[in-house]
Amino acid sequence: MAGELIPSIDVSSLNGSQAERMRCAKSIGRACEEVGFFHIVGHGVDSGQRVRVFDVAERFFALPLATKMDVALSAESGFRGYFPFKGEVTNPLIGGDPKEGYDISFAPDDGVHRKGNRWPEEPSDLRAVMTEYYRRLAEIGRTLSRGFALALDLPEDFFTAKLDRPTAILRLLHYPPVGRVPARHEIPISGCGAHSDYGYLTVLAQDEQGGLQVETRAGQWIDVPPIPDAFVCNIGEMMALWTGNRFRATPHRVIRVAPGSRYSIPFFFHPNPDVLIETLPNCAPADEALGCPPVTSGEYLRRRQLGAYV
Repeated sequence: MAGELIPSIDVSSLNGSQAERMRCAKSIGRACEEVGFFHIVGHGVDSGQRVRVFDVAERFFALPLATKMDVALSAESGFRGYFPFKGEVTNPLIGGDPKEGYDISFAPDDGVHRKGNRWPEEPSDLRAVMTEYYRRLAEIGRTLSRGFALALDLPEDFFTAKLDRPTAILRLLHYPPVGRVPARHEIPISGCGAHSDYGYLTVLAQDEQGGLQVETRAGQWIDVPPIPDAFVCNIGEMMALWTGNRFRATPHRVIRVAPGSRYSIPFFFHPNPDVLIETLPNCAPADEALGCPPVTSGEYLRRRQLGAYV
């Protein structure tokens, strides 16, 4: 199936009149409740900036493994740096994912792991390109957060007031080439195991290869096809807990649909580390046992990160 259930939303309206902001917010809210995924256009990021970040990713991953391991990710590094092929586990049932990645974060000190980003010497422009892109994506995250608040009948700045020091992670991902790509009726080659993201919001740039799929409520996998210059956005488990599962953290996966290298660049956007995450009063489920036990954003993420790498 094609990704007909994944709506495309022009978020430039979130900078318009009150009526325009409300209409856009309601569209975002419906997508978050029904699917948990949506495309955004009208976000203001020019195509040249996207090209630069994909280019620097390709050049970084082309480096020898030993060179990339000089900036290896670990708990001691604050989960910043490079992780090798099969170094991350998204679905424990299938083990490490056949991909490699590199993470940066400008998150504030949480009192546990804050060693600073692990910048490689090459490519020489990687630091500047990723820093600029990170800051631009954080602006998009705050803009979308105003839409979330309006969709939930909250003050428009409810979430943005908690995002001035976000725990955000920008990740470069590379899925190495594969041999023969199975036909649609055959068992697919996994690129990333089925999982739901564990944070607040993910903003993803994917290349033209495709392969991202979302699981519907009926248990079917549908494609999220690449749309030129659009971002794919989805809700994570933290936001699902915050909203009493009104907003869905939808399972998704990557399968290989083309034999060449695949690159994608997710931006994981989360609240300030000291923000208390507990089910919002206007989202509380009828069964109180289903609510979210209070936990800070920073502690929640730290627990999940500790179990994600091998």
